[in-house]
Amino acid sequence: MWLSLLLVALIIGISIRQATQGLFSSLIMLVLTLSCAATAVGTYEWIAIQWVAPMWRPSFAMSISLALAFAVPLIVLRLLFDKVIKRACLLPAIVDRAGAGICGVITAMTIVGVLALALQMLPFHDGSILGFSRVTPIRPDPTGADSSASESAEERSLLLSPDKFVVKVAAMLSAGIFSSELDFHEHNPNLTQVIGWVGATHGGVSRYAPPGSMSIIATQEVDTVYRLKPGDARSGEGPTYEPIPPTAGKTLRMVRVRLSNKARDENKTVNFTLRQFRMVGRQGKSGPLEQYFPVAIQQEDANDPTNRHIRLKGLYKATPVIDEVFAPRGGGMEIEMVFELPESFLPTFLEYKRSARQAIGPAEAKSSSDSSATAPVIPTSSKASDTPPPASRRASRRSHRSTSSDAPPTRRRKGNVRGVTVKEGGTRFSDELPITLTSYRGLKNADVKRGAMVSGHLIADYNNQAEGSDPPVAKFHVPADKRLLQFEGEKLQAGSTLGKALSFAVATLQNYFVQDERGRRYKVTGKYAIADVNGTKTIEVQYFSNPVGAIGGMGKFSKINEKTLKRDDRFVLLFLVDPGATIVRFSTGGAATRADDLTSQNLTAPD
Repeated sequence: MWLSLLLVALIIGISIRQATQGLFSSLIMLVLTLSCAATAVGTYEWIAIQWVAPMWRPSFAMSISLALAFAVPLIVLRLLFDKVIKRACLLPAIVDRAGAGICGVITAMTIVGVLALALQMLPFHDGSILGFSRVTPIRPDPTGADSSASESAEERSLLLSPDKFVVKVAAMLSAGIFSSELDFHEHNPNLTQVIGWVGATHGGVSRYAPPGSMSIIATQEVDTVYRLKPGDARSGEGPTYEPIPPTAGKTLRMVRVRLSNKARDENKTVNFTLRQFRMVGRQGKSGPLEQYFPVAIQQEDANDPTNRHIRLKGLYKATPVIDEVFAPRGGGMEIEMVFELPESFLPTFLEYKRSARQAIGPAEAKSSSDSSATAPVIPTSSKASDTPPPASRRASRRSHRSTSSDAPPTRRRKGNVRGVTVKEGGTRFSDELPITLTSYRGLKNADVKRGAMVSGHLIADYNNQAEGSDPPVAKFHVPADKRLLQFEGEKLQAGSTLGKALSFAVATLQNYFVQDERGRRYKVTGKYAIADVNGTKTIEVQYFSNPVGAIGGMGKFSKINEKTLKRDDRFVLLFLVDPGATIVRFSTGGAATRADDLTSQNLTAPD
């Protein structure tokens, strides 16, 4: 309450001050304020991660960065304009005062909005600042009774909402400027909610985790979560678990993450609340951007043979408002949580404590014809003729690669800056993995469902799959409106220094694409390789059936080194193309690289 009154008083004071300066001065201040606010909101995360967090207490980094990114350029520019522009234009008094007043109100809302955001980012105990907290912390009742009340669970707002005002204005002004193809809104559909909820915890719990400190191990749908009712020690009754299915029209999605040592706070501990995680995505491919928070967490007792996910009480709109502090189960660094998501929701990334983000594949939508929960999901089928040729046949075709569209028929392995060229005979349309994987303990950030790989990154020993105990993975999941092209390539090594630099850029950007006869381009959506790694034949796969991000988002292999791939090693790029499209060209991207003519291979996607 006191914070709201203080901010309203500041808005009134700044508005009056600007109104007395005249329209010309107020208009200059308005333009400078809006420009600096857009710049600050669009860049403060980068400043915090790159400069402030490594130098000082990370929990203060976001707040300090936002304040400095806004205030420093605003003050410098205002002083500069005052020195350069010596006089104002002459306007009637009523126009001058009225216009100045309007500009002053907008300027005041912007300045106070940035201040409000910065204050809410500070690590106050329970996120309470001068009597204001976005969500009142609710502690769990040890008796198991529902400890929440609707009036205390509902999210609060400041009077006049200056923080929401500045976020909307900055998002509109900075769209597509500071984040390449992803604008500010793509990462922050509701920034004020995230700031308030990440901070609404005990003062000793950190509010920041650096990038790269969290990785997704696995994700899958689960049938139910449980509500825990503690036992009664006096009567000798043990705890009971009430199963809770998902709400109608929603699914329960389990996500297991692993934290690295970088996620430890200043006291070398790892503590968190569930709403310090969030999942961002869309309702369908073109739906609105939304964010969701976990509703359940893996039960604390690591000795219990049954793996249950305990749903928290005190929920408001399917979002937890209980601020119980957790630590990774069993003293390790892994956390397993459950999100309740709409069936049409397509997740984009998972975030932990504002800065640790990891891309995540979309939840697999249930088919209307799927009448059984255990019925397999069948990706786009491939024809019998799509079976890849045996290794001996592929090896015998080394000297018969197709010629480039603008390269001489005879190629040299040295001096070529493309990095990748087609290997004749191996490219085909198919959703099959080269081998059925049953042992992939190197599973990393992979979404595998019913025998099909939906998205992510996995690694396995190629020769150790006969007696594996993991669920078999034999195919790639292919959306119903696409077909999967497996482009068998051969890595080329440049000879010159310039060629090596260009080849390195090609491998880093990974801007590979294929083109059909109508000129439509299809960007790479995955890759896999089979090669010897320290004496072990290894297969490594990356695949995203609903790719997110721009160039370079696929990432490099973790085990296999693409620079040392040999001719006999398999290297396959994956492309999702339209049914019926005939692929005629492959390119590594950029004007400095040549392209391969695929016309002679008759690569027409099945209808």
